[in-house]
Amino acid sequence: MGTLGVFRDEFYNAIHILPAAQSGAGPTATGVVPAALLAGALDCALSLGGTTQTFTTDTAVNIIAVLSSAIQTAYKANVGGFASSLAGSPPFAIPNLFNMSWVVDFNLGNVTTSAIFAGGTGVTMAALAGLTQTAVVAVNTARYVVTVTSPTTLTFTRVQ
Repeated sequence: MGTLGVFRDEFYNAIHILPAAQSGAGPTATGVVPAALLAGALDCALSLGGTTQTFTTDTAVNIIAVLSSAIQTAYKANVGGFASSLAGSPPFAIPNLFNMSWVVDFNLGNVTTSAIFAGGTGVTMAALAGLTQTAVVAVNTARYVVTVTSPTTLTFTRVQ
């Protein structure tokens, strides 16, 4: 029963093995936001430039691939030292990513006009009641909870 305990939880709840946050700069004009900026940490913060621009997410398949790769890399890095002494550590494999969620924060700087966030192939944009799905008007930031809904689809739900 060497696989029981905290290390088992990290393996089966794979999102918790990722870094707490990452940040980066996205496009400064209308364009595609790369998958590497949208996945790989519990909270992905990115700065976008320009006003009245349309920023489209990378495809869901690319974002899921980055997420899977980040989980694999983090898991390999953590199976060392103390963890490697556990007999029967869980085998390295791709965990089930279905319903896995994380946060993406878009920072528009001092934008006072609108910017549009659009979903790439396989990405559905949604919003909680009272928020628009894609447009950000006179607001500096937008926060989305991203959820894996299938091997090829994601939902970005605006929560702020």
